[in-house]
Amino acid sequence: MPGFLTANGATIVPGNAETEVNDDERIYMRRVDKNRREQNSSVSGGAGRREVAFVLSSPEAEEVYLCGDFNQWAPHSLPMIRHGEDHWWEKHLALEPGRYEYKFIVNGVWIHNPDAPLNVPNVFGSLNSVMEVRP
Repeated sequence: MPGFLTANGATIVPGNAETEVNDDERIYMRRVDKNRREQNSSVSGGAGRREVAFVLSSPEAEEVYLCGDFNQWAPHSLPMIRHGEDHWWEKHLALEPGRYEYKFIVNGVWIHNPDAPLNVPNVFGSLNSVMEVRP
């Protein structure tokens, strides 16, 4: 069973492994995140948070984390929860409407989601997946 992400009815298969993000990239992403959060808060207009479920199926995973704009790219702040012997991992977040970039960290390796509706290049030559949370 491939990994997937669900949000607002969309199903997305996760990506291929990439090299680890270095500290300079993480610092840059945090700066970009601050600007994006300001944009998102001005766009949200008090519409309220929406629950978004991030789900990943990964038989080889020993540990999985979710990181992105929503947690300032802190690599170990959002551990995903493993469900049984099925090797699938899940994390629910309540997010304001807006646009968020994210990645999974599987066994210490940052991966993007190539089947996401939108992946965008970052300044370090790798890709970030995009999540749109609608009001």
